[in-house]
Amino acid sequence: MKAVSPTVVAAATIVICAGSIHGFQCSELRRLREISELLPLFTEKRTSGGGGMGFGKGGEKKQKRKYTLDDKSYASTPVAASDQTQEETHASMSEFFKTYNEWSPLFKEFMVDTNPLAHSFLHEVEEIENIWGIDTMENRNVWRLLPGKPTDDAALAHVGTFLDEWQRSLLEIPIDAMTREEEIGKGMNDMHFLEEGRRTIAVSRFQVLDGNVGATEDWENELFRTCWSELAHLMSQDEIDTGSLVLLPGLPIGLGENGLEYINRFVEEKLVRPISWLGRDNDWEIVAMERGNLGIRLLHKLSAMRDLSEKDTIGDGDEGS
Repeated sequence: MKAVSPTVVAAATIVICAGSIHGFQCSELRRLREISELLPLFTEKRTSGGGGMGFGKGGEKKQKRKYTLDDKSYASTPVAASDQTQEETHASMSEFFKTYNEWSPLFKEFMVDTNPLAHSFLHEVEEIENIWGIDTMENRNVWRLLPGKPTDDAALAHVGTFLDEWQRSLLEIPIDAMTREEEIGKGMNDMHFLEEGRRTIAVSRFQVLDGNVGATEDWENELFRTCWSELAHLMSQDEIDTGSLVLLPGLPIGLGENGLEYINRFVEEKLVRPISWLGRDNDWEIVAMERGNLGIRLLHKLSAMRDLSEKDTIGDGDEGS
């Protein structure tokens, strides 16, 4: 693996140290320093080029900035609230649980006990002893226990393409301490970097779904299977700050330029709303992304990060709460 650019290390260090100026608790600073774990993923060197954000070999003309502060990969709430009426919600649930009836045992397994919206559709479903038992291992259940990352070269190349672009979008975020005074974002650039960075290191699982095989309906069924298998795996592990990235390097013929719109609709209708019906919406941040390839990022129990505007006094002996 190539060496990590000292410029990248310095940038990450400056941003993290800037957090202490704004009043992070010491324990939170330690957690945010874990962003340094991102650096081994950066397989290409960043060249400063007079303060620019260019990539490539030294001496090349710096690359024009591709990503702006508007290219956020996260939402203001974990799972966006649905704008459906009560009648529309009931109709959507009825259609969803009828269409994916074979998934009912898995849905019930992860439905909360506090009378969620889906209770009336799932309360009579027979529970199974172990959703990851022999029936799953032998593919007799519709969900799968998937490996944490692909092994074939083609899939790994798609992961690399996505990570390269993810790296670029992160490094193109200006650093407040290095920005001209009139352009300083009062900590917002640094906050954006930290928000993006901590989401990046939360992802530890990668799935790649090739869209160049089969009909669109078959591909969407496989996408549903992959996403819900990953959701179930992460809920079974029940650990904070964990996540999976489902990459979609090729979409079925016919989607064309509407690919991102299609994936956004899939995320809303097949993942976000059902998770909310199960009462698990506060546990998840689920978004469609485009970084070189399309992808769906599933983040489970992402820890809260304090607002940089809170200016508490911290000391070496204060571990925070």
